[in-house]
Amino acid sequence: MRAVTPSVLVSILNWNKPEDTVRCVRALRSTLESSTVEVSLLLIDNGSRRECVEALQVLEGLPNVRIHYEPENLGFAGGHNIAIRQAIAEGTDFIWLLNSDAEVGDDTLARLVDAMADRPRCGALSPMIVAAHDAAAIDFCGAVHDWPRLRSLRTSSLEESRRLQHEHPQDMWVTGTAVLLRVEALRETGPLDARYFAYYEDDDIGARLSRAGWTSEVDFDTVIRHDCLDGLLRNRPAYYFYLMNRNHLMFWHAHTPAPHRRFLRARLLQHALFEANKLRQDGLDAKSDAAMLGIYDFLRGTHGAPKLDRKLPWTAAAARILSRVLHASALSKRRKTLAAQAREAMSA
Repeated sequence: MRAVTPSVLVSILNWNKPEDTVRCVRALRSTLESSTVEVSLLLIDNGSRRECVEALQVLEGLPNVRIHYEPENLGFAGGHNIAIRQAIAEGTDFIWLLNSDAEVGDDTLARLVDAMADRPRCGALSPMIVAAHDAAAIDFCGAVHDWPRLRSLRTSSLEESRRLQHEHPQDMWVTGTAVLLRVEALRETGPLDARYFAYYEDDDIGARLSRAGWTSEVDFDTVIRHDCLDGLLRNRPAYYFYLMNRNHLMFWHAHTPAPHRRFLRARLLQHALFEANKLRQDGLDAKSDAAMLGIYDFLRGTHGAPKLDRKLPWTAAAARILSRVLHASALSKRRKTLAAQAREAMSA
């Protein structure tokens, strides 16, 4: 038995999805009344529309639940940092970042805290995540930074994930869907990097934890369900492509180890330009422009929330045209592959 009951602050963000948020908070009632963990919950409304803010009022007055209303959207990183700074100031042992569309069991948090007790140098611990609509579909069970190839390797194989976690502990990172963070580690690394706004802030904190001597791990014995994004990538909003391109450049430029930095900037820009050209090839001009703005803002050192209500600078437009020549062979091969896949789908 523990001499001291561990304390956990649960941080949940709401951004214009009050139905999910209310359901999630209410589902945590047993967790908030836990006898093995001292739990409190901070719900942060991240600049939602007025009617969405009003819908959260049904949660006011719940035991161990506080609501913070933020006037503007600070993004995933900035929003959760409100709770992270509070946890650091109050001396909480852990902070649990939890997506409002996640489905957790009554014992999920207690299991993660118990697992942390057995891993004293673990700074970030995630449960295994499966799709809400299909428990057999693994959404996340670990990821590793492949520094030589400048890519993140996420696997849906438990055997492979266990191997990677064992063989490459310093390169592992975990997604922010339901991650339990050790506050002692965050005192060393600082909170999430708000410059990312959304996407890659979990890669970033994983890299910073590793550099400080902490690990990021998955507890394969704890499983949650999550409302994973379905549908084609191309159907995502334009801001997604802006953030993914800009933040990809930011992350790998900041964290790639010295042995793998040869021609780093050129390699990163080539990848980002190819992503923008793929969108252009698919007729998604607005999303391609957003991806190009992400490159442009990275080069200018602009961070934070995406601002897409502006014209693409002529320099960025010219760079896309020139890069299309360099990518002509790869784009042609991609077009043929997509056409072949479409024919197979029609004949199936």
